[in-house]
Amino acid sequence: MALSDIIRNGVALADSLTVSLQATVQHAAWTGQNGFGDDEHAANVARLAIVERTQKLVRNAAGEEVLSQHVISILRPISANGTSGRNEPIDVRDRFTLPDGTTGPIINVESFVDPSIGAGFYHIVYLGSRN
Repeated sequence: MALSDIIRNGVALADSLTVSLQATVQHAAWTGQNGFGDDEHAANVARLAIVERTQKLVRNAAGEEVLSQHVISILRPISANGTSGRNEPIDVRDRFTLPDGTTGPIINVESFVDPSIGAGFYHIVYLGSRN
């Protein structure tokens, strides 16, 4: 058994053991900009995730430290959206809405890539606060 198989099985086990702790979050993938320069998003997709409310300093793509308000851990595969010019399967321009309606800019997305599929074994999304 390869190490990637062990990690894949471990993430699946963690998903099954934490399902009672997981909440349904809404994920709207960024699909581009309209003629006015406003971001456009696909329809929301419901995803099960562990949602942690915590304040944590996280580096954004520009290398700046930004205060994260929520950490969303998704332990299931996510298919690529397919829109040109975005990071797949989660782009920082995507939108996540928590069960209580909270949303915020995505500060950063982390994942450990499964080489067999080219996508993450899991995804960690850091949300900032809306100003």
